[in-house]
Amino acid sequence: MTFAKVFLRACLLAACLAVFISGARAQYRAGIQGVVLDAQGAVVEGATVTLTSGETAKTVQVQSDSNGVYNFLSLAPGRYQIQVEKAGFKKKTLEDVRIQGEQTQAINVTLDIGDVTQSVTVSGDVVPAIDTQTGNISSTLSTSEIQNLPSFGRDPFQLLRLAPGVFGDGAHDAGGGSANIPGSQGPGGTSATSTIFSTENQVQVNANGQRNTANSFQVDGVSVNSLDWGGAATITPNE
Repeated sequence: MTFAKVFLRACLLAACLAVFISGARAQYRAGIQGVVLDAQGAVVEGATVTLTSGETAKTVQVQSDSNGVYNFLSLAPGRYQIQVEKAGFKKKTLEDVRIQGEQTQAINVTLDIGDVTQSVTVSGDVVPAIDTQTGNISSTLSTSEIQNLPSFGRDPFQLLRLAPGVFGDGAHDAGGGSANIPGSQGPGGTSATSTIFSTENQVQVNANGQRNTANSFQVDGVSVNSLDWGGAATITPNE
């Protein structure tokens, strides 16, 4: 084999690895959107809205459009600060705004007339954490809840039964093995004989009337669905 062929194959391999690595990056689907208003309820166009992550201190800046609308997409869940400013208005800052995973949060901001050097700071705790932008039926478990709620084998997927519209009995047979939901087949979920380190974790839950084979699992935005069994995860994250 000539040196040129070896070099060409090495370049192709490096290119494939680069594509794979870039595609495996986390893809977050949470977001913030809202309308900037004045005290009379009229929209404010051209307001500068700055979003700052409380975890990474990374900032993103956008302008409100002709309808006063602003939005930030593809956000990681966490705590954020929102700062809105526009000439002729007092600068408004929302501190400690909590964004939940997979949810688009609606946050409208009302600016008061005044000098831009004046500022108004509001705690994010007064902003209701309700998803008003979609018809999704969902819930979010906090880190504290996951760490403190009882789950068989310390499997966080077992806590899916707490979500709205989800059914699952968590049954086990006499030997401690996982007992599937009637009418379903597969390896089953975590049991006394099958830990969270198993390569196939088929959680015993049905969401909104679907079969458990329709369940889909992602870790940091990357699919970890089994290719052999529907509704099974090949990776179970540590609590």
